[in-house]
Amino acid sequence: MLNDQEEMLFREAVFAWIRARQLHTPFFTRDDLSQFEYQGKTHRLIGPFTGIWKITTLSDSAIAFSTAYVPDGGKRPYEDGEGPDGLQRYKWRGTDPNQSDNRALRRAMERHLPLLWLVGIGHVPGTTQQLFDARFPVFLIGEEPNQHQFVVALEEDQKILPSGEPVAVQEIVKRYNERIVKARYHQPLFRARVIHAYEERCAVCRLPFTELLEAAHIRPDSQGGSAKISNGMSLCKIHHGAYDADIIGISPDYKIHVKESVLATFDGPTLQHSIKEMDGEALRQIPTETASKPDRELLAERFEKFMRAS
Repeated sequence: MLNDQEEMLFREAVFAWIRARQLHTPFFTRDDLSQFEYQGKTHRLIGPFTGIWKITTLSDSAIAFSTAYVPDGGKRPYEDGEGPDGLQRYKWRGTDPNQSDNRALRRAMERHLPLLWLVGIGHVPGTTQQLFDARFPVFLIGEEPNQHQFVVALEEDQKILPSGEPVAVQEIVKRYNERIVKARYHQPLFRARVIHAYEERCAVCRLPFTELLEAAHIRPDSQGGSAKISNGMSLCKIHHGAYDADIIGISPDYKIHVKESVLATFDGPTLQHSIKEMDGEALRQIPTETASKPDRELLAERFEKFMRAS
């Protein structure tokens, strides 16, 4: 078994390997995550079926845990969620605290070891094979046995709400936690799920470079917009900016419209080919899964705003 120093070196090697793979592929299958080589041996970083994983030949502590992908509106086998302190929770496997997977997570928590969180974002097209987005390093900083769950921190300085502290202090901690969770969990997850649903292309121009794609909200989250795929569109940076600025609008029939004053402007090939020529065209890329297609009612709501701005 690895000692504490060797364990940290091993985990740093895992994270470095994931980072290197992310330069070429944004998401991972279970097969992809079964090819990590360390000290001449190949190791799995995710179980073939289970959500919690440890490499028994190296450690008594979990190296990774995963959250399965479920389409919007579907029911998850384990309802991981957010606690009153703004921190994420991860459910035990079952309800037995001494189940081996739960012990492996607990041991990682006791040793203050960083972990890999693999979050399902969809399936390989045409298959039931899940794709995962990798979050790391994350830490388990508490356990709530009555709820059969662990408390997950996405930054080392996140804290569980301090009991007995003044309300003002608790509110500061909660807001800090919520800000970190939004930036490191909810926003990246929304982006990953939306971009994958659009097969890693821009809905307007089909640009295929993931690093240049963003997940645009139809109804902004600041106005109560949900994190469902149907409230998002995969757009390249140019078309996302144009959509947010009401330079282009998208009607409920999935047609692209360009602001009149922009159509009357003549200023080089970028404007002509990237914006003006899109007027009246249908979206060139939309999800194949019905539940993931842009919500027509939300598009109509947003299109009214575009028409007023035009």
